[in-house]
Amino acid sequence: MKDREYIQEDEIDLRELFKTIWEKKLFVILFTSIVTLVAIIYVLVKNPIPIYQGKAFLEIGKIQSQTFGQALFDNPTDLAQILNIEYKVEASIPKATISLLEITSKNENKEKIQNNIKEAVTFIINKHTEKAKFYENVIMTKQIGNIVIDDNPINKPKKLLIVVVSFVSGFILSIFLVFFIEFIKNFNKEDK
Repeated sequence: MKDREYIQEDEIDLRELFKTIWEKKLFVILFTSIVTLVAIIYVLVKNPIPIYQGKAFLEIGKIQSQTFGQALFDNPTDLAQILNIEYKVEASIPKATISLLEITSKNENKEKIQNNIKEAVTFIINKHTEKAKFYENVIMTKQIGNIVIDDNPINKPKKLLIVVVSFVSGFILSIFLVFFIEFIKNFNKEDK
């Protein structure tokens, strides 16, 4: 008999839980609404400065020799490190390529992006032109295509996602607070 009483005390009564939430529905609605309203205000007020991205591709030239075959003017990894340090660009080697270099620049001003990439490309081409003077057969370093600057900013906030996540978080937190407050009330009643 005592075992049954203990088991009944340890069981979770879903009707009681829903009843508690239903009794505190005004609190849940108000709390969730306030959190959602704060998120909407935040999304409307926060308007970040758009940052754009531009790219250019550079094919590293080769030195052709009868005895040694072909060799690149520079190691693309070394060139990428030089550009990353000395210029306001990011340089990387695209996958499955050996002699290709991707030069990327990010800024809020599209002209600065264009200038940064042009400076980096000019630096490499001038450097390789100087090296080419010492060899007879060379394939010169060249830019592949034009500099492409995206019209859409890369830092566009996902406003709807922010509001939805705030709503769901506010709702869950309000239910947690309802149960926490009930727990505190019941705990105080048991102490008295």
